[in-house]
Amino acid sequence: MKILHKSPSVVTNAEIAERSLLTNFVKDSVRLPSGKIPKKFGIVVTPHFNKPGIEYENYNLSVSSVYRSVKIKEIIPEAEVTIFLSDYRGFGKGHYRWYQKALDLGVKIERVDTLKIVPDSGDRVNIHYVKDLKEYEQLLECAILITGQRPPQLMRNLSEICGVKPDKKGFCNIRPFSPVETDVDGIFAVGEFSGPKGNPETIWDGCAVLTEVLKYLGEPNFKPDPPPALSDVSGQERRIGVFICSCFNTFNDRMDLNSLKEKVEQLQNVHHAEIIEGCCTPPTIKETSEKIKKSGVNRVVLAVCTPLQKLLKYRKTVMMAGLNPLLSEYVRLREDVIYVHQDRDKMLKKALVLIRSAVERVKRGTQAPVLADAFTPKAIVIGGGFSGLLCAFDVARNGFPVTVIERGGRLGGGVEYLDNEQKDFLQHLISKVDNSNNITVYKRAEFRDINGYAGNFLATVRIKDEDIKVDAGVIFLATGAKEYKPNGFLFGNDARVITQAQLLSKIDSEKPPNRVHMIQCIGSRDESRPYCSHVCCNSALKNAVSLREKGSEVTILYRDINHYGREDYYQKAVDSGVKFIRFVKDNYPEVRKNEDSLEVVLGNGRKEKTDLVVLSTGIISDEENNRTLSSLLGYPLDYEGFFESDVSMYPYEEAIKKLTKPFELATNGIFPVGLAHSPKSFEEILLNVKDMVGRALVLLGKKYMPAPNAMYIAEVNKSLCMGCGICIDACPYSARHIDEERKIAVVHPFLCDSCGSCVAICPNNASSLRDFKGDQTILALDALLA
Repeated sequence: MKILHKSPSVVTNAEIAERSLLTNFVKDSVRLPSGKIPKKFGIVVTPHFNKPGIEYENYNLSVSSVYRSVKIKEIIPEAEVTIFLSDYRGFGKGHYRWYQKALDLGVKIERVDTLKIVPDSGDRVNIHYVKDLKEYEQLLECAILITGQRPPQLMRNLSEICGVKPDKKGFCNIRPFSPVETDVDGIFAVGEFSGPKGNPETIWDGCAVLTEVLKYLGEPNFKPDPPPALSDVSGQERRIGVFICSCFNTFNDRMDLNSLKEKVEQLQNVHHAEIIEGCCTPPTIKETSEKIKKSGVNRVVLAVCTPLQKLLKYRKTVMMAGLNPLLSEYVRLREDVIYVHQDRDKMLKKALVLIRSAVERVKRGTQAPVLADAFTPKAIVIGGGFSGLLCAFDVARNGFPVTVIERGGRLGGGVEYLDNEQKDFLQHLISKVDNSNNITVYKRAEFRDINGYAGNFLATVRIKDEDIKVDAGVIFLATGAKEYKPNGFLFGNDARVITQAQLLSKIDSEKPPNRVHMIQCIGSRDESRPYCSHVCCNSALKNAVSLREKGSEVTILYRDINHYGREDYYQKAVDSGVKFIRFVKDNYPEVRKNEDSLEVVLGNGRKEKTDLVVLSTGIISDEENNRTLSSLLGYPLDYEGFFESDVSMYPYEEAIKKLTKPFELATNGIFPVGLAHSPKSFEEILLNVKDMVGRALVLLGKKYMPAPNAMYIAEVNKSLCMGCGICIDACPYSARHIDEERKIAVVHPFLCDSCGSCVAICPNNASSLRDFKGDQTILALDALLA
């Protein structure tokens, strides 16, 4: 594949993402050096894939291409966008929906064999590609390269210093069954140090390492720093301080911060104004908090870059100064001023107006106590399969009691796709769970009811005919999933049509057939189940190689080969003589009986005789059980019946928006793991479980738990509330009830998520948010319009 990246019309996706990170994706993100906005785009996936030294698949490149195409079509609807790739490999939760969305918007997807980009006249480039042995070309105004990840030399140097051996790709080698441990005790590899990853998997690594690090720290030690003491300033004169951030001197070249400071000092009620270097890194947070203390102010306005991404750090700065964060306001200098104006005078005027509005708003702010509740340091695990047992053991070995609730009569769950080593690992895990003093297992048990919230759950479990109560601070949902049972293809009507799991169970014990045809994507990547099941292609490749070694002729009929990072399986299959024939989604092969043999009819009408048809069936959710638990727990399911999560469908620029909630409050104490969350490979389940356990340990080590939005919850004005109950029905978090004695609405602070639905619907203005009072808002608006 020949690429001309020096052409002004050829850019990488990383360059576009960097332009878009702070401003979101806009037309300027794809503007060419000539100033032109392109209308014909080509997105080229893995242009360097399979060159010598890079013979591996990068995790998120395919979905990066459809994500970028969707964003282009959203801001430039008339644009023509074509994606060029070999196979579409969208593995993650929600990734296939991006693929379908791109098609619905008119994006074309070309599966090509070879491709090269050559310059044309002006700003244009020409793409020459080969598809199905035919040559094509397409003239484009912009080519976007979705480039892969490869280990830099610094990574190799660091590995050598630490004594860590690299794998054959040049990334760090990790131990089997431990996704973050290197082959050197006490040294861990997270993120892309151990291989190409997407954003969700990188985040999983960062939390998963917690469970492994604790093994080397001796006795469990969970002693978080105490929260800073907040001063009571309710009886004091309002003294407002305005701190203008230079963003490490990057704003100084764009606007006159000194003139802004002088004008701010003249605003009414402003007691102090100062230019600071920053307040988003540990040193600058400490430095700025000391300046706030020294200034003697009791209310703060921070004029900073982007509160959306760094709000928690800004609030921490204020709290370290001893002030309640309800007595602070934040102004976006970067997005609202610097990025949208060229004229320095306009920048100055707008910044002053925004600060004036914030001053008026914070002037009316009132402090309120931080709410906290005792935390129960126990865990409940619903499900006794592999992921549930791994959760239970990792939590229990850190000193916290765990209750496992298994509705079946045995532990271990489904083992259809596990190889012998993985089955041995599972049996060893079951033995460790059985011998743990911190783990209580209830078999043939039914989860009946749940009350409470993160830190204080009380579950009702039925065992035989008796209901027992189990308390816990966190809950793991490890309900697993099921294998799809196919319709058609003569499955169930002819013993010669089986699934990959059935083939795996008999491949070593029965005589191999002469001819085998495998059909991929049965029950996956369609309208009913728009996701990749992760295990099907790798199972097919491994079984195909085994059959070839026994002398069978093997043909794999596929739409895309998703070998999910195991390109060694694919290469071994190719080298062993396995044949690959592609078919399209709307034209699946047919299976027919033909006297004493089976016949596979391909989309072009060609017929091939076979002795065995193996269907690569997908993974489906245990939807009935999941819906019952979802209703009891108030935890949402996705479209396919798996338990939802916040960040998994947003692996790119939007991911940061999903990560701004405090770490320990992002799940409300409920953690979906393993196949209950989405289809996963064995290795991915290991990582996902370690991630969720790491998050849970952060909670379990706390003696007290703050309310999800401790200072920003809804409140009720008792003198105005009529007790009509409209807000009760409007609250999506069931955080309100009517006090039958006083006939007024009462807010449960540990369930309230500060969404404001109650404020909008209350007919008597009795409901409000602590940080969004009506008089504050009116004064702020008046200051903007003055």
